[in-house]
Amino acid sequence: MQNDNQRRREAAERRMLATMSADDIRVSERMREIRARNCSTPRDEHLKAHIAAMKRSLRTGEKKRKILFVTGESNSGKSRLVESVLAADPGFHWYDDEEGRAQPLLKDDAASPCTQRNFAIRFMKRLGLPVRDNLMKTVAWPQMVNAICAHRVMFMVIDEAQRTMKINDEQELQEFTENLITLVDNPDWPIRVILIGVDPLDTLRKRDTQMFNRSKRIKLRPISAAKASRVVTWLNEIIVEHAEFTMAGLKLEDLAMRLIHSCVGNAGSIIELIRDAVEIALWEKRTEVRPLDFAQAYYNRTECLPHDNVFVEQHWEVLPSGLAKLADNTEDETPAGVTKAKKLKPGERPR
Repeated sequence: MQNDNQRRREAAERRMLATMSADDIRVSERMREIRARNCSTPRDEHLKAHIAAMKRSLRTGEKKRKILFVTGESNSGKSRLVESVLAADPGFHWYDDEEGRAQPLLKDDAASPCTQRNFAIRFMKRLGLPVRDNLMKTVAWPQMVNAICAHRVMFMVIDEAQRTMKINDEQELQEFTENLITLVDNPDWPIRVILIGVDPLDTLRKRDTQMFNRSKRIKLRPISAAKASRVVTWLNEIIVEHAEFTMAGLKLEDLAMRLIHSCVGNAGSIIELIRDAVEIALWEKRTEVRPLDFAQAYYNRTECLPHDNVFVEQHWEVLPSGLAKLADNTEDETPAGVTKAKKLKPGERPR
């Protein structure tokens, strides 16, 4: 089913591309290549160390290394970080043995609405199994456990895991928590679990002593001005290495500070704004990214007035910060001039 849908999607995209202009195709294809490249961070090595410890715990049984929570605000790079580290690790690649095709890594988003039944059905479908959508939870979960064993799954990654906190029934939420613990404690086939989500997810870890005692957490925090050198690294990687452009006219340290200010340190937003500047150069058929490309990219995202453009004004520090941060209404603070959204309930995510 997955392969059939992929073929349909590729055929539909080819038809759509045939209606686009040559410039549209040129820019979109090039930007797809650039966005597919990963930007390095010290977080990569930190996550690798955690995953190595989780692998070791499969042999040692170390309780605290069975579950890993990766939390942070929207667009902080959580999913991309986990995906890139796991993709580079040969331990998570598919392989064939005497029993057929093995899938060491099982990854998907948490079901929405998230119930035990919906969760189990979603992950069985991710394994390519034909599953009825009306299975009872008392049947669906054991079938998922059997499927995990049959496919030799060793790690499960649950993205958008904050959806679990939308389970309003306390007994249902407790059962779901206990089932996750059972997965990592299974004496016949223990696996390791990585949960990725926005900060309300940490409530799932703290609400249950058994869950807390079996887990560690990585929290991705905003980039501070003191870490501006990291943004300079991303400027070099994206513009020079990924796009193969030049940037001789850019004052990198100053530009990095403006990027941090405009995105309030949100890593995903900073990286996307740099890529937006590259795209503007692409549209103009240039191979050099210029300072005004950042000003234009900032305007395109915020529709700010000229005197509020962080990449034009000399005294940019006094201008509102965070206007270029990718939409995230889960934050309590709202940049000046922006209407504050309705406060979300625990576990809710902006739609």
